[in-house]
Amino acid sequence: MTSETDRIIRSVLVDDEKHCLETLAWQLEKFCPQVSILAICESGEQALEVLSQRNVDLVFLDIEMPRLNGFELLQRLGNVNFDVIFTTAYDMFAVKAFKFSALDYLLKPIDKDELVQAVAKVRSKTQAIRPEQLDILFQTLYGKKPGSPKVALPTMSGLEFVTANDIIHCQSEGNYTHIYLEDKSHYLICRTLKETEELLSAHNFFRVHHSHIINLNHIRKYVKGDGGYVIMSDNTSVNVSRSRKEELLRLFV
Repeated sequence: MTSETDRIIRSVLVDDEKHCLETLAWQLEKFCPQVSILAICESGEQALEVLSQRNVDLVFLDIEMPRLNGFELLQRLGNVNFDVIFTTAYDMFAVKAFKFSALDYLLKPIDKDELVQAVAKVRSKTQAIRPEQLDILFQTLYGKKPGSPKVALPTMSGLEFVTANDIIHCQSEGNYTHIYLEDKSHYLICRTLKETEELLSAHNFFRVHHSHIINLNHIRKYVKGDGGYVIMSDNTSVNVSRSRKEELLRLFV
């Protein structure tokens, strides 16, 4: 019986730049021997044909390609039953979409250690991409669905998908963050508060303290003091640091 650590990962490499494909293939062969390369595709169209016919575990997918880019390729496939590691030059908007959907990505030029780490994550997973992750990705990128977006929260047991506006506040605990929701549920996620702040910053969240982020839509009351504190919709009191007080109050003037 093959153990999880011995499992061979059947992969396809997709990029319109030949030198990027050659470099990635060399890195995988040298540093990730558990990855078997089934096909190397120089266009989205070629990848569409291959992925429609082959059973694969993992696709290294470039985003910016002519005619059919990486996102469009996934939408054309419809049923995605493999894992994806996106490879891209830095694009802040795309990176934020990856974080919202808890999808993995590598920035070009690809760092060897980050590649090894990304492959290790794939090997440790018990299932491929979930449809909800792609829904969140495309919603974030293209604004396809009205209302508050959903975010993927990586917990110890897997991914939880919640509506951003249902989050009332977030509290730091070292390299983890507590997420408190409107329905009284609570999650401990595998992200620092700084990473959580980046994830939620575009959706009316504000860092009031080094250990707290709040949803401005859920503030019930501000109480004056040195820095003061806010009372949230769940009656939680959250301290406001002196350095953040003025900026917070300006948001309501």
